Amino acid sequence: MNYSDLIQSIRKRFKFSSNDSFHLEYSSPACSSVYLDNESDFKMLFCCAKIYHMDNVLVTVVNDVGKSCSSTSVVVDDCAEMIDENDYLGDAFKDGPQKFFLPDEWGSYLSHAGQKFESIADFRDKLRKFAVQSGFHYVLSRNDSIYVNDVCANRDVDHCGWEVLGSVASINQCFYITRFNNVHTCRGMIRNRSHRQLGSKIVRTCIESTVCLNLGLKPREIMSNFKSTYGYEISYKVASRAKKRCVEKMYGSECDSFSMLSWFREAVLETNPGCSVVLEVDESTERFKRVFVAYAGQIQGFKFSLPVLYVDGAFGKSKYKGQILAATERNGNKGFFPLALCFCDSETEENWLFFFKNLKALLEPQGRIITFISDRGVGLLKAFDLIFPGNPHLYCYHHLRYNLSRKYKNKGGEIVVADVLQKFFKVAYASTEKSFYFHLKNLKDEGGAATIDEFIREITLEHWCRAFFKGCRYEIMTNGIAESFNNWIVVERSLPPFAMLDQTRMKEMKMMSERSVESKSWTTKLTPKMEKRLKEQLDRSRVFRVIAPHENVYEVRNDKYSYSVDISTRTCSCVKWQINCFPCAHALAAIQGARLDVYDFIDPYFTVEYYRMCYSFLIAPLSNLDASCSSTEDFILPPVTKRPAGRPKSKRIASVGEKKLIRCGRCNKMGHHNKKSCTEPLNMLL
Repeated sequence: MNYSDLIQSIRKRFKFSSNDSFHLEYSSPACSSVYLDNESDFKMLFCCAKIYHMDNVLVTVVNDVGKSCSSTSVVVDDCAEMIDENDYLGDAFKDGPQKFFLPDEWGSYLSHAGQKFESIADFRDKLRKFAVQSGFHYVLSRNDSIYVNDVCANRDVDHCGWEVLGSVASINQCFYITRFNNVHTCRGMIRNRSHRQLGSKIVRTCIESTVCLNLGLKPREIMSNFKSTYGYEISYKVASRAKKRCVEKMYGSECDSFSMLSWFREAVLETNPGCSVVLEVDESTERFKRVFVAYAGQIQGFKFSLPVLYVDGAFGKSKYKGQILAATERNGNKGFFPLALCFCDSETEENWLFFFKNLKALLEPQGRIITFISDRGVGLLKAFDLIFPGNPHLYCYHHLRYNLSRKYKNKGGEIVVADVLQKFFKVAYASTEKSFYFHLKNLKDEGGAATIDEFIREITLEHWCRAFFKGCRYEIMTNGIAESFNNWIVVERSLPPFAMLDQTRMKEMKMMSERSVESKSWTTKLTPKMEKRLKEQLDRSRVFRVIAPHENVYEVRNDKYSYSVDISTRTCSCVKWQINCFPCAHALAAIQGARLDVYDFIDPYFTVEYYRMCYSFLIAPLSNLDASCSSTEDFILPPVTKRPAGRPKSKRIASVGEKKLIRCGRCNKMGHHNKKSCTEPLNMLL
């Protein structure tokens, strides 16, 4: 009943016409007279009845006839069916909407004796879901490969009669229920916060679609999502195992993953002509050794990116560990562009030789001189010198800083090491030989000539110092692009090799498509980051005066220094134009002084046109419909690995040289501690 129904009932009962005027009143323990004029007042009536536990409410009908009134009474019953009190409560006090967490289908999985299941495993799975949905626990009275007999967990306490009994038919290996009593005579079935039958097998069926879309889900996130979605709490172990089962259903077990590499090689070579996929297996033991993968779309796209390759190795985090060797390029917008990937058992000279040999086969047809940069990993230097003896090779500056800092272990405090590294920074970034030797002298004075000379003898100057490198560095001093790529595939590194390669392929395919679409909206001549840099350099060039003593040769001056610029050879006496392959502020001043277009003096690798060409090639998708019926019969065993002691590391530990110095708020010294962890003695002056 609502307010309109009440008015119509009163008009009909008392035979009021549409012209008759009347109003309604009622009384409550809190107020002797309350008007009932609209739907809101009518709802308030029921709310009062609930608060004061009134079974019925007496409503008075007052007929308005001039100044005199007559009244009668109407009893409104059924106050037990009152409106929801949430209509009158604030948001913080309202009950949330009722949510049906578990699928109703689970409650109908077991229905009658004679019910058929595809297998005994199918029956056990549906029995668990049936128990979880119904909210009871069961124990296994008998459970083997043929017979299953389950009874209610309260059978011994409350003598509950719930029971299910079944067996496997020898004819078709299907499971049939022979006896089923679905009546509980125990104290009742109440759903708790958790359920003992809610293991990783059931959780896997619930989170499978979510994990397939996001393999980066962490067990803690799975626990939280499962609680909000299904209303049950699961443990960290259950969430972790459930995620593992999802990956195994997608790609098979970690052991079978190595055999799937044969199918992966055939599928990639068939759908992506021009690719390079090399799989090596030990013929005597049939165990996996290494695999090299480079897609045709990335090989072709490399022609339009900078002639620079970052090579680095990252550890795998799956059951069989392994190492991931990668060659990553840099596009014209300072982003990384993966070129080739190799999965092997460890980072050794033999594996680096295999990687560089296949990489060289891709680069030679392009006819470009490629500059490499690395962190001088284990076995990398010897393998590189054998395969690429004439190519420029740069050493990562951050790793050199770490190696230098180790020379001062137990020889000086953090302040001394920080000063040495700061002066080493100036030596490495020196643009001219005179500047190099000047800063080197200061470095020896600070860090000791013997230690510095010993360190410099270990590394050739042309590999790390800008003043002695002959060629274009493109502002490269560190191996940061390789580290970015390793961090980009951090989730894929925890997967088995086949899953890792397939997920990385899809990730690269998606990235190429997104960047291709994004670049179509660019309207500038250069890529956004390089266009921004050009404008910054142009702003700096405004303070210079340009003098032209000869055609194409200019003297550029400010209030303190002068520079010589030759725009025909694209050189400047500051050497930055030659080193970075991008016009410096002095060069831009000379170019504008000659009234030439500055874009004509910028490498085409930084243009939007080259960027679009870089991502215009396709990585063709793969179809695994024929994976199970592939013609290959190769069975590849996983490599023999030895588990290291201790808990497996999942994150890269930053070296001392890579950690940034901070100033402590307590002792005011530079170091790696803060105010909370400071233990330095203080000399307080009173």
